[in-house]
Amino acid sequence: MECAIREATSEDCECLMSLIKEIADYHHLGGEVTINSEVLKADGFGKNPFYKCILAERPMRNGCQQAHVIGHALFFFGYSVNHGRIVYLENLYVVSEFRGKGIGRQLLSKVAEMALDAGCVEMKFVTMEWNARAKAFYTRLGAHDTTESEQWHCMELGREGLERLAQSKKSP
Repeated sequence: MECAIREATSEDCECLMSLIKEIADYHHLGGEVTINSEVLKADGFGKNPFYKCILAERPMRNGCQQAHVIGHALFFFGYSVNHGRIVYLENLYVVSEFRGKGIGRQLLSKVAEMALDAGCVEMKFVTMEWNARAKAFYTRLGAHDTTESEQWHCMELGREGLERLAQSKKSP
């Protein structure tokens, strides 16, 4: 399907927030979203942005229909001590009625292009265990599951864990 891929702007944060809530609901994690469009705006479009985002838009048709966002990829750059510069894909989402039309691939292709332009040598991301469709999609693109092949597990420290860890330096 033909769509336009463009970088998000601060004016897109309300729309992006809607997509983030939609994907959270899809993953049965709706109650875990604690940010809002103002946080997105500050974190992505301030002096030192924490993330980048690209959007897929369905173009106008015959001047009758307004272009609207049908997907996004949110990512940030990082560093691997083994390989150097990396890109971490935090979120890839295509609105349900537009899935299976190549839009996710177009978004990922653009992220890959931007990553290579920035000197990155790999892309990292996670997907839910139950999401066989997403795992198959990523595998078709050449990704491999390092949980199985290299026995790497994705670990996480939440806010309470961070606070506990930060306080632990003060006691022996």
